[in-house]
Amino acid sequence: MSQAIERKIISTIMEFIHTNDYKDLDGFSSKITQNYTKLITAMPIGVTKEQFFNSIKKISTNFFIVNKVSKKEFSEKLYNTLIKIELPFTNYEIAEHFLSQYMEIGYEKNKHVDERKKIISFFKNSKNPHEKIIHSFEILLQRIKSSYQITLHGTKEYSGIDVCKVIKGTTIGFQIKSRNDSITEDKIRAQTSKALEYKLDGFVWIYARPPLKTVDSSIQAAFHHYKRLNEQKKMYCTIIDPERLAELFCRYEVIL
Repeated sequence: MSQAIERKIISTIMEFIHTNDYKDLDGFSSKITQNYTKLITAMPIGVTKEQFFNSIKKISTNFFIVNKVSKKEFSEKLYNTLIKIELPFTNYEIAEHFLSQYMEIGYEKNKHVDERKKIISFFKNSKNPHEKIIHSFEILLQRIKSSYQITLHGTKEYSGIDVCKVIKGTTIGFQIKSRNDSITEDKIRAQTSKALEYKLDGFVWIYARPPLKTVDSSIQAAFHHYKRLNEQKKMYCTIIDPERLAELFCRYEVIL
């Protein structure tokens, strides 16, 4: 976080306190600045009102008693003021943060075992799984608590990308590969190049199919290709393997 942004945050907080005739006690404004700076550094896609309120509650102070204002009322008004500050995050950084937080999830393999097996079985046995998986994935995205807009499959700008998602002006494309789709290394490179041509900020290659040897070799090829692309910081690329996709559907209670 640049010093200019930190100064903007502290001046905004001080002006808010002064405008409302609050007494600044216990270094309260400085503590809010420190907490908010940490939050926005960790959350470039945006700090939620709840997260900000929780950070306020953790501060030990007599500020609220002396100024006769509730923590909730104060935090809501200040939050609505602070979110107007323009933050200097690149589209790549926003895409990287969103995908690393919500898509590149870890999970306990001894939980949701039967549920994941059922989903994997759908990937394997459904005759026409693709459209159903696209629809379910759109529901999954809508259940993620983040500010975004979904641009549906088939739009002229991103033809060939199954789902697009816009977050704070950052565009992420999701390419879903079901049982009958090609997942060769040449196909990975070709479709990733197309995503770069579309000037996407993030790109996700999703394996909605049973985890066979062909999938494993494709994952390895995609991993090494994406690692090189991510070093260039033009478009953040990642992979969702079959088990992780099944876990995401379980976690967000999406039924196939």
